[in-house]
Amino acid sequence: MQTTYQEIPDEQYRTYFQNQDRIQARLVVRVLMWSLLPLSFIDLLFHEFSVTSVVLLSMRGFVLACSWWFLQQLKVLGAAPVIDKYLLRWVVLVMLMQLVSNACTPRDYFGHYLIDIWGCLMTFIVVPLPLKMLRLPVVSFVIVSLLLMVFKHAPYYGYSLGVAMMLPASAVTGHAIASYVHRYRRKLLSAEQELERQASIDPVTGVANWREFMRIAEAELQRHARLTKPMSMLVLDVTDFKKINDEYGPETADIILVEVTRRIKRVMRSYDNLARYGSDEFCVLLPEAAANDAEKIAGRTRTTVVSMPVTVSGKEIKIDATIGVATMREGDNVSALLHRAGDARGKGKVSTFMVA
Repeated sequence: MQTTYQEIPDEQYRTYFQNQDRIQARLVVRVLMWSLLPLSFIDLLFHEFSVTSVVLLSMRGFVLACSWWFLQQLKVLGAAPVIDKYLLRWVVLVMLMQLVSNACTPRDYFGHYLIDIWGCLMTFIVVPLPLKMLRLPVVSFVIVSLLLMVFKHAPYYGYSLGVAMMLPASAVTGHAIASYVHRYRRKLLSAEQELERQASIDPVTGVANWREFMRIAEAELQRHARLTKPMSMLVLDVTDFKKINDEYGPETADIILVEVTRRIKRVMRSYDNLARYGSDEFCVLLPEAAANDAEKIAGRTRTTVVSMPVTVSGKEIKIDATIGVATMREGDNVSALLHRAGDARGKGKVSTFMVA
């Protein structure tokens, strides 16, 4: 069965592969810079030391200088859109140089078209730009190259026709290969993010699991300690959950856990963090909540959780819960905060620990 993953936005996709694309762009520019040497030699062979050869060599020197400058800029350019803008301009400059060179070659010479065929194929594949940005310059290059062929005299008609067919075919093939690569990379990124998401959530309730909660709590604790702001933690335990599981079965027990999760979320603030802690326990991190605020939230939470029975398969199952609350003290860590909240929960009532 084929797995479907969440669609990745273009901005997130480009940002994720930004470093890899930057390395790829540097490689492409270097290859082009080295290829300018044999192309310049070909220009000298055709035009010797004439005005045409001087103009062509000057243009290739300009492209070489721009390529070197762009190569240096790739080390410091930041966001992907900025790199895309400069890279697109560089691609257009290289294509214009190639068109001018093709126009200056003898009318019976078709060697440059072999380079063009390879170039159209590889531009889509190796240049790390979105395909929608590359289509216009490549298609324009193919059209102008075909128009230049009208003024060429091939050794025979079939040769000219073959080149005319291969040039657009190479562009289409390159686009198809690049499109497949982009789809593969998107699926790869989607799968990676889905695995990360599954590793951080509880499969039954859909809230954060214990590992993710500890990561978030540790970061929040350090932030609150640095800003000297209060923070509290709430630990909720579903009373006699094992008895419910034994009497009604694990499926019913899971339904109860999901309903308890929904009720806790109704009371939570938008920036609170909820996680499943153990089989029948939940933790709620309360950023910027002093002892009095945390005690009020805990009271509303327990009232909401136990207010109504849970109906499962026509049966009403009453649930109860105990809550413990702890407020951050100076020098606290997450384990200490959890330990105090757990001790308070063990007393079977809401209990608040004041800041030391």
